[in-house]
Amino acid sequence: MKNPNNNKSKNTSKNANNTKVSKNATANKTKGVVWDIEPILAGKSFDDWMKEINLNVESFKKFRSILNDNITPSKVLGIIKLEEEIVVGLSRVGTYYSLKFYANTKDSEALSKLGQLKQVGAEINNDLMFFSLWFMHLDEKVAKKILESKELTKYKYHLDEIRKASPYTKSEDVEKILHIKDITGGSAYADIYNIITNNYTFDWFGKELSKEEIVNYYRSENSKFRDKSYDLVLSKYKDDSTALSEIYKNIVTDWCNDGIKIRGYSSSIAIRNLNQDVTNKSVEALLKVVRKNSYLFHEYFKLKHSLSRKAGEKYPYSRNHLYAPFKTQSSKVYTFDESKSYVLDIFLKFDKRFHDKALKIFNENHIHSHPAQGKRGGAFCLSIAQELTPYVLLNHTDSIRDVFTMIHELGHGVHDLFSAEKQTDLERHAPLPVCETASVFAEMLLAERMLKESKDVEEKKYVLTQLLDNQWATVVRQAYFIIFELYAHEEIMKGVTKEALDEKYYDLLKEQFGDMQIPELFKHEWNYIPHIHETPFYCYAYAWGNLFVLALYDIYKREGKGFIEKYITLLSAGGSDSPINLMKALGIDAESEDFWQRGFDIMKGEIDELKKIAK
Repeated sequence: MKNPNNNKSKNTSKNANNTKVSKNATANKTKGVVWDIEPILAGKSFDDWMKEINLNVESFKKFRSILNDNITPSKVLGIIKLEEEIVVGLSRVGTYYSLKFYANTKDSEALSKLGQLKQVGAEINNDLMFFSLWFMHLDEKVAKKILESKELTKYKYHLDEIRKASPYTKSEDVEKILHIKDITGGSAYADIYNIITNNYTFDWFGKELSKEEIVNYYRSENSKFRDKSYDLVLSKYKDDSTALSEIYKNIVTDWCNDGIKIRGYSSSIAIRNLNQDVTNKSVEALLKVVRKNSYLFHEYFKLKHSLSRKAGEKYPYSRNHLYAPFKTQSSKVYTFDESKSYVLDIFLKFDKRFHDKALKIFNENHIHSHPAQGKRGGAFCLSIAQELTPYVLLNHTDSIRDVFTMIHELGHGVHDLFSAEKQTDLERHAPLPVCETASVFAEMLLAERMLKESKDVEEKKYVLTQLLDNQWATVVRQAYFIIFELYAHEEIMKGVTKEALDEKYYDLLKEQFGDMQIPELFKHEWNYIPHIHETPFYCYAYAWGNLFVLALYDIYKREGKGFIEKYITLLSAGGSDSPINLMKALGIDAESEDFWQRGFDIMKGEIDELKKIAK
C-alpha cells in the first residue's frame, strides 16, 4: 500500500507549527478553518484509483485456485493484505467525495461519484466474497492452524469474526443473490425513505426552508418557534405516515426474511448483536436497566423546567420544549481559537499523548470549522485509513455547546490515532458499542474542569444540564428506540397496523417522560428517526457506549493516573477484539445489570448536584 505521506501536494505552504498544508486549506477569516482533503487521494484521480482497485480485485480473484486444506498461513496473509488494500482504496475514494459533499451538499459531481461507488462497492463485495465463504466453512483443524499462526496474529480477530458468521451464511450463489437483492431490497426502501424525507420543505413565515433548517428551531430561544417547528415537521410525517409506515414494514419484512427465515438467526435483534459481537444477554440487561431507571429523567426534566421558569421562561412543561436552551446569565463567548486552546489544555493535563494527537488533527488542517452556505449541519469525525489522520467536521458558532462538540469529535480522532498505532486497517475501527468511548470520556473531562474551575454558578448549571441532556439523548432515548423496534419487528411479521405502531411509540414516550405533556403529533415521531429505517437496532450502541464511559470515568476517579495506561490499552485495541472482551479486560461484566446500573448512579449524582447548585 502506498504511503500517502510520500505523495504530498506540490502546492504547499508552512503553518505556524511547521506542518505542510495545502494553500487552499489555510485559515480563512470569513469561513474559519477549511480542511485539506487532497492528501486522501495522494495525487491520483478518481479514474486512477478505480483502475488500481479493479486491478487488485482481478488479482484477488486469482486466489480462488489456491484455496485448499494445504494452504500456508503466509499465503492467507497475502490474500488478506490484498483485501485490505482494496478496502482502503475504496475508503479513500469514498471518503474524499463524501467530505466534498459534506462541505457543499450542492456538489453534483461528488454526489454522482458516491452513487457510482455504491454500485461498484456491491459488485466488488461479490467478487471478494469467495474467500470469506471458504474460510468460514474450512475444516476446524485447518482453520485452527491458520488462526494460531504467528503470521496472522494481527488479523486473528478479523478471521474469527468470519468463522462466527458460518452458521448464518449460505452458499456462494445464494449469498451473491442476497447481495444483489439488497440493492433493491430493504436498503433500497431505506433509500426511498431518505429521498422522500430529505426533500421535505416547509413554509416558515413565507420562506421555504429545508427540514435541516427547520429542525434547528427545536432549540430556538423563542418558545413559539419551537412549537411551530415541531408542528410543521411532525405534521408532515403524519400526512405521509401511511406511505412511510409501508416503507418501514417492507424494510422490516426484508430484514426478518433474510435474517430469520433464510439465515436462521433466533431473533431480529440477534442479527445486529452478532454484527456488533455482543451477547443477547448483555443487550437484554442494558435495556432492562435503562427502562428501570427512566424515572430519574422525569425528575431531571421537571427540575430543568423549574429552573427555566425561575429564570423568567413561561413555556409549558411539554415535549415541544425539551430542547429549549437552558438560559444562563453568563455572557461568555467561546471563539474557535479559545475553544481549541481550552480543549488542548484539557487533553494535556490528562495526558500529553492525548494532547499531541488532538493537536495533530489541527496541524494537518483536517478540520472544517464553521458553518457555510450548503455545508452539512452537525458534527462528525471520519476515519479513513491507518496512514491518514482522521477528519473532523464542526459548525462552530462560539457557544459553550460548541466546546463540548469540539472535544467530543477530537476524542473520536484521538481514539482512531491510538488504534492506528497498533492495529491493521481491517482491525483498526473500534466496534460500535465502544466507539464512543474516547469522545464521551473527553466530554466528561471538560465538564469536570468547568465545574471545578468556574466561579460562574450559571455556567455550572449549564454544564450539568448539558451533561444530563446528552445522557438522556444518548442513553434513554436511544434505548427506547430499540424497545419500540423489538415490538415493531415482532408485530409487523404478524400483520400489525400503522395505528398500532403509532400507539405503541406514544405509550413508550409516556413511559419516558411521566407527566410531561406530549402532543399527539409525537405518535408519528418514530417515522422521523432515520436509524430505525436505515439500520435496525443500531441505536443501542449509543446507550451501551455512554453507560460504559460513565463506568470508566468512575474507575478513573478512583484510580487516578494509574488508570490512564489501561485506558490507552483499551483505545489502542481498536476493533481487534469484541466489546465484551475489551470490557472484561477492565474487570467489567457486560451481562451484569449491576454494571449498567453504575452509569445511572452517576447520573443521579449529577441531578443531585444540580439541585444543590440551584438552591
